[in-house]
Amino acid sequence: MGERPENQANHPDDPPLLTVENLSIRFRNAAANTVDGISFNVDRGETLCIVGESGCGKSISALALMGLLPMPPAEIASGRMVFDRRDLLTLSPKARADLRGDRMAMIFQEPMTSLNPAFRIGDQIAEGVLRHRSISQADARRRAVEMLDRVKIPAAAERLDDYPHQLSGGMRQRVMIAMALANDPDLLIADEPTTALDVTIQAQILELMRTLQEETGTALIMITHDLGVVAEIADQVAVMYAGKIVEQGPVDAIFDDPQHPYTIGLMSSLPSLGERQSRLTTISGMVPTIETMPSGCRFAPRCPFVHETCIARAPELTSLSRNHLAACHFAPLEAHVVEAV
Repeated sequence: MGERPENQANHPDDPPLLTVENLSIRFRNAAANTVDGISFNVDRGETLCIVGESGCGKSISALALMGLLPMPPAEIASGRMVFDRRDLLTLSPKARADLRGDRMAMIFQEPMTSLNPAFRIGDQIAEGVLRHRSISQADARRRAVEMLDRVKIPAAAERLDDYPHQLSGGMRQRVMIAMALANDPDLLIADEPTTALDVTIQAQILELMRTLQEETGTALIMITHDLGVVAEIADQVAVMYAGKIVEQGPVDAIFDDPQHPYTIGLMSSLPSLGERQSRLTTISGMVPTIETMPSGCRFAPRCPFVHETCIARAPELTSLSRNHLAACHFAPLEAHVVEAV
């Protein structure tokens, strides 16, 4: 990624823009926490990718951050979410709503379920601007044109009165990005924003998001199961499995030296360019449900290196090197592989 704008980058003494500490989320009558004690920081202008299979708790964590998780049946069992020195969990519903769509914004996976089919796209963008800015309808409409142009929708002024069904999937996703960025948020959360798109459009959307982020200095949390996306856009990576962060660190450390068996499994299942020499590796089994959550390491039933210690006791997320952490009893794995040989 390019240099962050000077006025947006964190000073070394500044706190992170967002700090999540020991966040646990539980649903009514559930046997275990759906999200269990996750912690991470996001600096201004930084991109954190949260990666893992479906069912690992990524989207629920994002909805909790945005204040969109219905409570009940969900509840915050423990933890803090501090955004720009304000604990989100102590704010009133009105204060959360004032932040949402203004200083914090979210792009969802499927725009057709997020855009209102009965309203023109220009009106939907302008509505968010009017909610948070004291400007006229005409000025809000001009801002909508500006944003459509910014996300590279051709003939933006003419497309302003289109309905969502008149746009392609890639164009609808661009409209969602325009809506999310219309008020210049400090933090943007993108939940699998390219999953439903073909690879060419996906690459265009990622390039667009990266360019806009560099221009605005917005911090980004990208939720994905696609390691190709992670390699393309991340500064920091958090690997989630069954509600826990099992490895986190700078993107180079995660790709060059993965230290959790789940991360290694995800890497091994990533297709590469060139002639395929063998079948892709797969991770056997499935992410456990809340009802079948193991009491020890949650990855133990699927782990090729499982030991009785893993079944008996859950590993702690511990530091392996500067800013690189993993939750595995046998990390660093190289030492134990050598011992086993």
